[in-house]
Amino acid sequence: MVQRIFYVTQGSLRVWLPGAAGRRVAMKFSDDDRGLREFDRYLSLHPDMTSAMLIDVIEEEFALDSIPKLGQRDRNALIQRRGQRKFRRTPYRVSIYQGTPGRREGEFSVIHSAISNHELVDPWLQLILAHKTPMSGVYSVPLMTPRIAKRLFPVKDAVMFVAPHQGTKLRQVFLRDGAIQSARLSQGPGIEDEDFAKFIVTEVMRSRRYLDRSRLISNMETLNVCVIASEETAGRIRSLVDSNSTDQYRFLTPRAATRKLGQRKLHAADHFEDVFLSAVAKSRPGQSYANAGEDRYWKMRRLRGAIIGSAFVTAAACSVVAAVLLSDVWGLRNRISSIQTQVEFLAETFRRENDRFDPIKADSHEMQLAVDTGDFLLSNRVPVPWVMNQLGAVLGDYPDIKLQELIWLAETPPDPNPQPQRRDVAAPVRVPVTSGVSAVITADIEPFDGNMRHAFSRIDALAADIKRRTTFDRADAIEYPFDANTSSAVSGEILSRPGSQTARFRLRVYYALPDASEQERNSDESI
Repeated sequence: MVQRIFYVTQGSLRVWLPGAAGRRVAMKFSDDDRGLREFDRYLSLHPDMTSAMLIDVIEEEFALDSIPKLGQRDRNALIQRRGQRKFRRTPYRVSIYQGTPGRREGEFSVIHSAISNHELVDPWLQLILAHKTPMSGVYSVPLMTPRIAKRLFPVKDAVMFVAPHQGTKLRQVFLRDGAIQSARLSQGPGIEDEDFAKFIVTEVMRSRRYLDRSRLISNMETLNVCVIASEETAGRIRSLVDSNSTDQYRFLTPRAATRKLGQRKLHAADHFEDVFLSAVAKSRPGQSYANAGEDRYWKMRRLRGAIIGSAFVTAAACSVVAAVLLSDVWGLRNRISSIQTQVEFLAETFRRENDRFDPIKADSHEMQLAVDTGDFLLSNRVPVPWVMNQLGAVLGDYPDIKLQELIWLAETPPDPNPQPQRRDVAAPVRVPVTSGVSAVITADIEPFDGNMRHAFSRIDALAADIKRRTTFDRADAIEYPFDANTSSAVSGEILSRPGSQTARFRLRVYYALPDASEQERNSDESI
């Protein structure tokens, strides 16, 4: 933000300080040796304040130019060369590419402006640079006028913006389609003078003739004259303007102008330059005459501020990341503490429970027995899904038979060795050999209509299908629903339920383990 503005006029420099309460403390230095010495002493007391320079002088010239359509790089180079050729005697020049169609088809407008008398600015800038005062730029009132006029008078086409400056001067800026074309600053009477209205009309007519001769406007084209003046002055101007004139006047009071711009009341009605000073204090204008390094200390300060700001932002980001990581570390620490507590609890529980039992002593033979037993169980297990798939392939053809129970039995050959006596010496433990696995299947015929002959045939057919269609070695009926022979070992029952009857029976299926003989040979070796 700009803390101080140097307002350069014809033969003087004023220091404009925007105060916190809207006050404006001005100091004036004349353009002579005494004024320069006083300005030097003032800068020595306040060298580090961020400053800007606003120029409002008569010796500011404008030249309209046209260039062909080019790429941006070639266009910028051409504009720079033409600007140097037009104003080669001053370093304070700027060229603006306006982009509007030029006088001929395929050409575009460029406006070159410069402070033709650079001696009006050089003494002040030399002292400012000597004290290394940060300067944001060297700005011009005419170059800032398009933005101000657009907000006050939203009128396009040809516009002549007229406002009183410096008490006894009249600033005129000609705009077309919102772009500056020409500007004048003329000396005249004050706003309290009776001839002030006549002076404005005369100066506008003089500017109109200049624009006609320069072919910036045609004789038949309407010129919108936008004047900052009091209501009394506006009434006098209306009475002086010819009704047949092609100039169309529009008026706005200074109070209304500052209200539309969102600024405070002017220090004086005839000092409309306060509007431009306030605009410089709020934001940096787009165009600057500081092309010869006059703003290098301001850029260095901005760079330093950017570095400090980025370092602050980086430090803040690192602090946030560190806080997040610290919270994660704290959470992990709590989890580790909880896990350690659980481990200690489990270890104490294991120790306490282990102390309740006598220690188990096992030699190498017993350890080998445990390992072989585990291997045997793993190698001889019959997977239940495989068995159910075998039975399901057959039971699917017998919808009236409902499977109720399936019991597995491991069958081992009889042990030829007699039972050891108490006085016998303990022999090595022998791993039992499983020759096969049998299963007892309990099922119901449902519904059962009491036809025993048919039930027996269904049971026999089921047993034959299981033996024929599955990998089971045998399938025998061990219990029929009914057997009238009292000497038979086969029995059965008929179950009665409300509304239906069922006939229960049992089958035994046998599956011989394919490696039983190999197990038998291995089991003969002692452990």
